[in-house]
Amino acid sequence: MVECPVCSAELLEMSMEQAEEHVNGCLDRSVLEEKKRIKKTSIKIISKQEPTMEIRGAKAVLEEIEQTEPDTEEIPQYDIPLEKASPQASYMSKHPLPSYKRMPHTTFTVDAFKYGKLDFCTGYFLTHFHSDHYGGLSRGFTGHIYCSRITANCVQYRIGVDPQFIHALPMNRRCNVQGVFVTFIDANHCPGAVIIVFEIPQANGGMARIVHTGDFRASPDHVKQILQILAVEHNQPVRPAMVLNKLNSYGSPPIDYLYLDTTYLQPTYAFPSQSQVVQAVAEFCFKVNSDKTYLPNLQTKSKQQKKPMQLTNWFKITSKAPTRTSKRRVLFVVGSYTIGKERLFIEIAQRLGARIYVAAAKRRMLECMGSRSLLQMLSDSMSAQVHVVEMSRVNMRGLTEYLEMAQKHAPFSSIVAFRPTGWSHAPGALYRQQPRGPDPPGSAVLQQLLAQNNQDPAQLIQHLAQISLLQSDSQFTIDSLKPRGASASVTIFPVPYSEHSSFAELGRFVCSLNTKHVVPTVSCDAANARWLQHWQNVNALFAQAAKSTQPELFSNAWIAFISNAK
Repeated sequence: MVECPVCSAELLEMSMEQAEEHVNGCLDRSVLEEKKRIKKTSIKIISKQEPTMEIRGAKAVLEEIEQTEPDTEEIPQYDIPLEKASPQASYMSKHPLPSYKRMPHTTFTVDAFKYGKLDFCTGYFLTHFHSDHYGGLSRGFTGHIYCSRITANCVQYRIGVDPQFIHALPMNRRCNVQGVFVTFIDANHCPGAVIIVFEIPQANGGMARIVHTGDFRASPDHVKQILQILAVEHNQPVRPAMVLNKLNSYGSPPIDYLYLDTTYLQPTYAFPSQSQVVQAVAEFCFKVNSDKTYLPNLQTKSKQQKKPMQLTNWFKITSKAPTRTSKRRVLFVVGSYTIGKERLFIEIAQRLGARIYVAAAKRRMLECMGSRSLLQMLSDSMSAQVHVVEMSRVNMRGLTEYLEMAQKHAPFSSIVAFRPTGWSHAPGALYRQQPRGPDPPGSAVLQQLLAQNNQDPAQLIQHLAQISLLQSDSQFTIDSLKPRGASASVTIFPVPYSEHSSFAELGRFVCSLNTKHVVPTVSCDAANARWLQHWQNVNALFAQAAKSTQPELFSNAWIAFISNAK
């Protein structure tokens, strides 16, 4: 079954265009509903500004956003007096709390704000500031919220929760929260999004371990950071320098529960890496901007072309001298939600050497990130050449009207717009050919591979990767860009910029961790859920293989594979 990740409607019978239109419509409606519900406040933002830094592209700007708490030898303590530990929520809910929202062995929940008063809960963890995760959180909420500093800023600004109930934990540092050790690492989703590592001391002297991914875009760094954290004795501090060090060995104590973002747990979802998409789009914008004779007119070109066009055919070099019109500027527009997609519009602006215009509400959200370098790139003037707009405006009618408005401030001749979403890379006809993808291989196949290749770790890993669909992600270049709408003045490009993990990325992540139980946090059918068990079996096979060969040799082979999988 192919479902909409927002409303869970079945999309199997829809074409690629219909499926994308449906999902984008759901996303747009959720943003509009959020606007109607939330009242902005004038509460001071909790932020720590960094010194001015040299701009080095989107990666450098976003790295500056990470908080810089003092690097001490001690474990930060977050203890709540017992009389204040039981929240008195200001609303009730008819919906029962799903089991995956409550963390075992704790009195904590994760992203559980719409289920009314929870008498048992002494700590509400919020992974990031997207409405499907903080939904239900209101100004009068009196539970203790634990989140990143960026998310704390957003909660205080957009919702107005009393600051005494918001606890901003540092990144990449082990903290003691009510007797539970908690470490946040960046989730590679949106600014402030975190993966949470819980380590819970047990009465018998043991340790229960839980990893909650929230929403994330899995990467080799996540595997390395989690393994680094779990390798440190629980009574010792975990510091940023430790977490970010190079991983020297593969393996860790077992993780009891892995709560996994399974938004794209289906073999048909094989989209390119964020870095490929960001670089291709930025380079495309540079080419369009650097030569004004390269002006797209898809309708005219479509009539002239008898075969599908490549991007290089949409722009024709002319030998005529530039006209007055050619001196006018192209306006580059990027669709965005409340928070997210920052890497794309920052990289475009960096490549063009341009400023970024955002509306007042979006600017305020960017201020919550606490990056002085990012704020220096922003402009209050619509004459800036890169604009960030609401995703719901990225359509032909909306952008035509927007161009007319922008032309009152600067001589813009046309708009080139981008609608970033993972659904831009939907598999289309593949839905009809393989609606749920292939089944995972049985355990007998895994054991046969082990018997054949137990002395060659690299070969074993390559064979396992092939049958486990761990190498199926696609590539993305400038020629991959295809317009979904075009006129003489507006061209719209959907781009596969996903902030969730692809199927192969999920597989590599699960295969890399010694996990007893994997719990999906997004609904998935039984057929696709079988892949989770298969990947756990692969991890067990890795452990078995490591015993029959040199563990260090096997570790190096696996680390090399996950680091160079794309």
